[in-house]
Amino acid sequence: MPAVTRPSLPQSALQWLVGAEPVQIITLGCSRGVINRLVGQGHGVLAIEPDTQRCRQLRGDGPASEALFTVAGRADELPLQPCAAHVVLLGGPWRAQPGRPRINTHQAHGQLSRVLQPGGWVAGWQIVRDNTVPWVRRLIALMRTIDPDAMSGSAGNSHEDLLKSKYYPRTERHEFRLWAQVTRRTLIEMVSEQRVVSGLTDTERRQLMGELNQILDSAARMSELRLPYQMQCW
Repeated sequence: MPAVTRPSLPQSALQWLVGAEPVQIITLGCSRGVINRLVGQGHGVLAIEPDTQRCRQLRGDGPASEALFTVAGRADELPLQPCAAHVVLLGGPWRAQPGRPRINTHQAHGQLSRVLQPGGWVAGWQIVRDNTVPWVRRLIALMRTIDPDAMSGSAGNSHEDLLKSKYYPRTERHEFRLWAQVTRRTLIEMVSEQRVVSGLTDTERRQLMGELNQILDSAARMSELRLPYQMQCW
C-alpha cells in the first residue's frame, strides 16, 4: 500500500542514539532534518555523503555552521583519520551510487570501528509499522482476503550483520512507539487505489469498502485515527 508519511524521530530517541552531551558525530545516510537537529543541539557533525553534489546541497540547505562538515565517501571507504568521532550514526541501509560496486559490508564494519574514538559507538534505527494494534491487524486481514501479500512490506533487518560483527561485541537495543496521524479519507483512498481492488467486481468492491468502514468506525471510537509504528534503535 502507499506509504503514509512516517513520524519524525522523537527527541528521546535521538538522545538515546547519540547521548545527552555534545560530541563529534559521523553521519551516514541521515536526512538533512536529523543533521540540522544534531548541529542545533551542539554536536559537531561530519556528514558522509555519496557525492560532492550532495555535499554542496547539504551545506547550502541550512544555516551556515562551523559545526557541520561534509565529505564525499562510502561506508566501506571512509576518507577519514582513525578516531575521528565519538558516535557513528547510520540513517538507513547502505546503498552504492549507480555504476559503483556494491558496499562491502565486512569492510564497512571495520571502517566504522576504525573511525571511532575509544568508548565510542555505532548507532542506527529503522521505523517499521506496528502490526500488533487490533484495528491494524483487522485491516491487514481484510486486505489479504483479496491479496495474500498485501501490507507485507518490511524494512528488513539490514543492520543485523553489523550487530553480529566481531568489531562490536556489546550491543544494546531500544524501541520507541510512534504514531502517524492519518485521515479516514486517506486510508480509504489508499485501499481504493490498489491494483487488486480495481480488478474486483462492483459487488466485491462495495463489500470490501463496507468492511473497511466498519474497521475505521471501531478505530475512531477508541481514539484519534493514527497509524502505529515502532522505531527500533540499536
